[in-house]
Amino acid sequence: MPHSVLVSQLMIKPNEWPLLPADMDVETALKILRIVTEDKKLLHGHSTPFVMNAQYKLVGFVHLIDLLSQIRPLCSGNNCADNVPSPTTLVSEITTPFAGTVRPADSILRALDIMIEHRVSMIPVIEEDRLEGIIKLSAIFNTVASILFDAEIIDQKEILMKRFSL
Repeated sequence: MPHSVLVSQLMIKPNEWPLLPADMDVETALKILRIVTEDKKLLHGHSTPFVMNAQYKLVGFVHLIDLLSQIRPLCSGNNCADNVPSPTTLVSEITTPFAGTVRPADSILRALDIMIEHRVSMIPVIEEDRLEGIIKLSAIFNTVASILFDAEIIDQKEILMKRFSL
């Protein structure tokens, strides 16, 4: 049952996720993310970078839209407009703190409860103040749906595929 599945069984390790230093400027962050996502061929959904402070403690994450909004004025050819955000804005200035965290030994249902409450699709996995991984809603969805419905889906596969033109 879902309550017996641990976060550690589904989490993504930090070395498989983009991490940015909080004191990095946005322009450099975009360049680094481009290199990392291309070189490591990160999976879809692994592109929301986590932000770490100088002590390698997690401070939050940064939305790609927030990174791009900082350089958008540079893309228009008219960078003389008033109040143009500087590409030297630090990542820490546009970082969003996480709504909650879980431990590796927590049930995936605890992670799901936090995600539902805060309407987020990923949360960090922390143990003793250290980032151990990331748990994504899609991993929880696939696991819960598999546990609860796989036998039923297999029995109904043809009917469902015809009914919904799959």
